[in-house]
Amino acid sequence: MKIKFIIVILLSFLSSLSFGQKKEVDNGYEKGLLVDGYKDGIWEYYDDSLLKLKVDYTTGKLVYLAEDTSSYAIESETGWEMSKLDIPPRYVGSMEEILNILAMNIQYPAEAKNQSTIGSVLLGFEINLQGNVENVKILRDIGAGCGDEVLRVFQFIPNFWLVAQKNGQYYKARYILPVNFQIGKRTSKGVVWLDEPKTELKELSESKAAYHPTNYLEEIVISAVQVGKTKTHYN
Repeated sequence: MKIKFIIVILLSFLSSLSFGQKKEVDNGYEKGLLVDGYKDGIWEYYDDSLLKLKVDYTTGKLVYLAEDTSSYAIESETGWEMSKLDIPPRYVGSMEEILNILAMNIQYPAEAKNQSTIGSVLLGFEINLQGNVENVKILRDIGAGCGDEVLRVFQFIPNFWLVAQKNGQYYKARYILPVNFQIGKRTSKGVVWLDEPKTELKELSESKAAYHPTNYLEEIVISAVQVGKTKTHYN
């Protein structure tokens, strides 16, 4: 009987440890409290060490947003246009978090490395009136699985965005995510990176123009280094 009593006390003690666990987070781009793995209270988000927004997860409200004088691509009654906004269509968190997720998870596809496929993949997406991502599509692909890989990892980004607002009205907004796949050849003098020819750069420019106006996330660069001869495939 005493053994059972001790076991019950021990189990109760372990349960009390696991319930209500708290953890302070401060990783350079976000700061706040986790309770049982969930964000609690006010969280601060930084880009380039500058405070950009504060969110109160207890009340579900935005409590601070840094001034932003940039223009953003929004859909008005006359079509897509660039406009300054009261609230920009930004990720609810640090943009550095998005870049880290993408950079750490996008892999150079084996087929693309074997074929020495290089170039920029362009992924377009929109932020709807509910603050969710929609109409995700590859605007420019270079083949060999690169576009599919960008699409795969893009789904890892938490789907929480501020809705574009101006004069009390909500608007759809859109972005382009550029991902540059590059291959270098290791030589006795170091790594020499392959360049896309002018014809491919022209095609890239045309792909961007077809989705204009838009805003751009920071370019992600995915690199691979080969030893010996390389045979380059552009798309």
